Amino acid sequence: MSQRKQSQGCQPKDSHVLGVGSRTAIGFRASRDKLFLVTFLDSLSLEAEANVMRAIGCFEAMNLDGGASVGLAHQGQILLPPGRNLTNVLVVYDREYAAPAQLKQSWERFQKGSRPSPDPFVFFDRSSRRKFDNAH
Repeated sequence: MSQRKQSQGCQPKDSHVLGVGSRTAIGFRASRDKLFLVTFLDSLSLEAEANVMRAIGCFEAMNLDGGASVGLAHQGQILLPPGRNLTNVLVVYDREYAAPAQLKQSWERFQKGSRPSPDPFVFFDRSSRRKFDNAH
């Protein structure tokens, strides 16, 4: 994680990003046979989080939001309720709980390079609060 942030052009200046704080991470081994979802009980720095993810065997890892943004559900049961309303979720499917067929097909198309075209009726120019048109 920390080794790649410079090479990917990520140079955060916000002290909340680089400082000590609540953290959650996702990562996988080089073999891609295991996915790790990790929530840290104690606050730590981004560098310390990267070191832990590396120590547990992650080849690739990514920092996610932590603290009140963390929630966990399994088989329809909430095991850890988030401390606030969430607008994004990460859903993990496996062999026992397979993804819906339509989602699998969409992922296969994405892996082959297919990308959705932006719908001008869905995407908005946040700076002016107006819809994109074909002129942009």
